[in-house]
Amino acid sequence: MPDNTEAQRLIEEAARTRGYTLEMHRINALADPEWTQKYGEFIEATYTGQRLLDRKTKELLQICVEVALRADQEQIQAHMRVALSEGATPREILEAMQAVIAPMGALAFRRGVQAWAAETDFQY
Repeated sequence: MPDNTEAQRLIEEAARTRGYTLEMHRINALADPEWTQKYGEFIEATYTGQRLLDRKTKELLQICVEVALRADQEQIQAHMRVALSEGATPREILEAMQAVIAPMGALAFRRGVQAWAAETDFQY
């Protein structure tokens, strides 16, 4: 039986450091807290921890990669929310996606624009 207290701690830690949680975070915290802890340490070293790139820049990169890989819209929007909270403007997010449309492809770009419009309440 999983330790729900430890799972809840890991979920709260993910929300605090990442700025969001996804279903996969909750599932893994309950199913395999040891792995989840190690994964959190990896994420800290590569993504959420302060290094040379600031968090806003990392989020813009994350958005572009997730759009290119055609991630779920919910996941893309989660990164857009963090980017906005870290000082990115809606236009910067859109421009970051536009800058990589050629290698990313138009179908992936379409999904990113849909996520952007939904997250920024863009009226069209």
